Amino acid sequence: MQGGRTTFAIVATTIGNGAFLDGYCEQARIEGIADDLKIIVIPDRKSPRELYLKCASLCRDGFRIVCPDLPEQERYLSRLGDFAGLIPYDSDNRRNIGFLMALETGADVIVSLDDDNYCQVGTPFFREYALVNMPPANFRSVDSEHGWFNPCDLLEMEPQHSVYPRGFPYSARHQTSPLVFSNQEGLIRMNAGLWLDEPDLDAITWLATPVRARRFRGESVTLGSDTWAPINTQNTSLHRDLLVAYYFVRMGYAIAGLTIDRYGDIFSGYFCQACVHHFGHRVRLGTPVAVHRRNSHDYLRDLGRELACVWILEDLVPWLRELRLEGSGYAEAYLSLADGIEDQVPRFKGAIWNDAAHSYFHDVASCMRRWVAACRTIGI
Repeated sequence: MQGGRTTFAIVATTIGNGAFLDGYCEQARIEGIADDLKIIVIPDRKSPRELYLKCASLCRDGFRIVCPDLPEQERYLSRLGDFAGLIPYDSDNRRNIGFLMALETGADVIVSLDDDNYCQVGTPFFREYALVNMPPANFRSVDSEHGWFNPCDLLEMEPQHSVYPRGFPYSARHQTSPLVFSNQEGLIRMNAGLWLDEPDLDAITWLATPVRARRFRGESVTLGSDTWAPINTQNTSLHRDLLVAYYFVRMGYAIAGLTIDRYGDIFSGYFCQACVHHFGHRVRLGTPVAVHRRNSHDYLRDLGRELACVWILEDLVPWLRELRLEGSGYAEAYLSLADGIEDQVPRFKGAIWNDAAHSYFHDVASCMRRWVAACRTIGI
């Protein structure tokens, strides 16, 4: 925090032309925080020249935007020892580069965006993102007897089907246990903004029950101490202290004849949420609400890439909710989680839990430790 002002860093990966940046820059100007904002755009091998031109144009307009080309990214990673070898090309996993760069800026609030989530200009965005940097306060909170809250219940859908966000366990769907709303004091450390138009649903839902989110119903909520929800990277802000527990999990492995993908952010969100709960801090769901104009999707193909992750979550998340972490800081809690994953995963049984799955999560735990080491290298 500089002179009492909250500072922000936006992180996004894209292989598009950067058109989504215009709205966020304009909103930063409207809210008077443009001087306190740095935008870090991570291109990949397919990113077009137009992206670099867009970023250069916004820089000339006075915005602080970094768009490192691939050689620049590799030079940056070379400072971080063997962590550089963990970041594949042609993958949203390269978001991790942006997270590390954001951490190094010293920003108080780090915002993760997808390039198909657009700012509703004129609606407070940065004021809502900044809640993760505020002192404890009273907020509307939700507790659930079965331990889950459906963020899509905060949206009005058309047609009026009951749907759940990507990553919501199927075993926890369509439960009838009542929700209890109350005012509770808490320290918000993660804020998950929602999405109009095309909500973040899994491929199964898009194939079976396609909907559009027409409006936000009106009031955000914080999750109670034992209530959970999936968190993605589309429109999510975190306090800088939390980033050490927010490694974007690498995908692309073959498990049980399926190639896992599209759930790196979901695994990351659950792992980070476990750390938030460990410290009694809060996750807030609701505003700011972005407009999600999805990039082109083949939902049958997506289904093939998501199915193993859907299956794995049915065992992983119930265990995660019961896990008791150790550590007095987020880095220590995250390392405790990595140890827990490595110890527990070989105990899971079932068709999906073959040697490849066990090996994959052994690798995930190793990556989590190396992520903490990389964060410590640049300073947390």
